[in-house]
Amino acid sequence: MITATSRGLLLACLVVSGASARAAQLPTDRPGPQSGRSAAHAALDAMADLPATPPTLPMQAADRARSALSETAFGNKGSATSQAQSQATEHAHDAVLDAHTDAASQAAQGAVAAAARAANAEIRAAAGRAQSDSAKASAASRRGGAGHP
Repeated sequence: MITATSRGLLLACLVVSGASARAAQLPTDRPGPQSGRSAAHAALDAMADLPATPPTLPMQAADRARSALSETAFGNKGSATSQAQSQATEHAHDAVLDAHTDAASQAAQGAVAAAARAANAEIRAAAGRAQSDSAKASAASRRGGAGHP
């Protein structure tokens, strides 16, 4: 059984495809698939009339449908689902904040450690230069005078 909606959709598809098919259609005096298509289009065009009143849904739903709707969508399960989604969103937000705080803390610790390593390297370099200068000065004093450049 073809309903008015399916007839309308079928008609729309056929009109769109029919326009392109008619543009490339062979002359109608030749027998073949083109003449059959033309006959099918004409038959569908003749049957494609809209009903006087559009289809409507029933005003009252069945008891089972009403209870399912009230319990599932708007009743107990609906509020429980909404509350669970709210808690999940809040938990996810808290987890993101915690992760951001942890990442910032690790970055700060890394920066402090890098600064400490750099300071330690500078101190060692300064100590090495001081030791080298001291050794040069003591060698120059043993030779009896000023050091040679």
